[in-house]
Amino acid sequence: MARGGPFTCSFCSQWKFWRDYRIRDPKRVVDEIETLKRNHDVGILILGDEEPTIDKKKFVAFCNELIERKVDILWGINTRVTDILRDEELLPLYRKAGLIHVSLGTESASQLKLDLFNKETTVAQNKKAVQLLRDAGSVVEAQFIVGMENETAETLEETCRMAMDWKPDLANWSMYTPWPFLDLFRDLADKVEVFDYEKCHFVTPIIKPEAMDRGELLDRVMKNHRRFSLKKSLFSYPRAGTGQRRRYLLGCLKAFLKAGFERKFYDLGKVDYSALQSKKKVDLHFDGTRTRAVDADVEWQTSHNRKKKSAETAEIMACGSGKEQLDDDDGVPAMIPPPLTLKERVTFSRGSPRLKVRQRHGACSRRC
Repeated sequence: MARGGPFTCSFCSQWKFWRDYRIRDPKRVVDEIETLKRNHDVGILILGDEEPTIDKKKFVAFCNELIERKVDILWGINTRVTDILRDEELLPLYRKAGLIHVSLGTESASQLKLDLFNKETTVAQNKKAVQLLRDAGSVVEAQFIVGMENETAETLEETCRMAMDWKPDLANWSMYTPWPFLDLFRDLADKVEVFDYEKCHFVTPIIKPEAMDRGELLDRVMKNHRRFSLKKSLFSYPRAGTGQRRRYLLGCLKAFLKAGFERKFYDLGKVDYSALQSKKKVDLHFDGTRTRAVDADVEWQTSHNRKKKSAETAEIMACGSGKEQLDDDDGVPAMIPPPLTLKERVTFSRGSPRLKVRQRHGACSRRC
């Protein structure tokens, strides 16, 4: 439904990578979903937006369109805790439209880390959002960011305990991955030792915590996954009610077990990891020949300040917050212009971590 993001979060890559915040017509999106179901027998899909609920008016229109056309398809999203709290009364409508899976950016079970990430949320709000979604009949996945330089065995254990307490249906521990064009990457310059960007996929430990090596970090994250999934498999999923929600959860369990036995989960087979062997034997296969790119080569201008007369840098705001909130009339923040012509294409040079920006002549014929 959209690309980019209207806010300038220091840890988020979306607003910089996509440059503009572009929202599509909900009716056209539903047209495409109908085509996928009719011509390709698609029964479930995940919206790739970082936060499709930012524009409340258009998201509600999208849900109503699915209901009115009786598309009858299951779908999932990623979104923020604050949006779920804001839309508490609308959650039954979202579920009626087919929203089966919600991945929540809870990010951390520690208030200290939430403040560090500038999330402007609390641990109590995280727990409430999880419960609201469960009450509405959706499958809830809690997302946690781990692997910062100050990560310890105790903080990882605390995250697992909190995940158990919040009672989400699924939990995912993602490794912190600093992309080279982010402000936070430069802030952590002395902590970043790996520049093999092919490994920047949120499952490989990029930052080495001060209190442990990368092998131990991976081992403890896998321990959290095993403990959480085992408890859910024995005491939750078999009694997860009936209908779509129960079938979906059992399907998730089957996929998780398959990925685990085949050692594809977290690329465990590729790094020679096994729960029965020493974590010291883990080999992440980093390409040591790659070096850090020059900041000027991986930086580009975004459209977020195009309406401002001065060339001042945008103030860093928390994800989902800011002085310019979305206007219900057009769904676009006051500081964000309408979709513009795409004149530049960003391509990755496979042999180098540097990003190249190539000028392209003419207008883009497709509305992205």
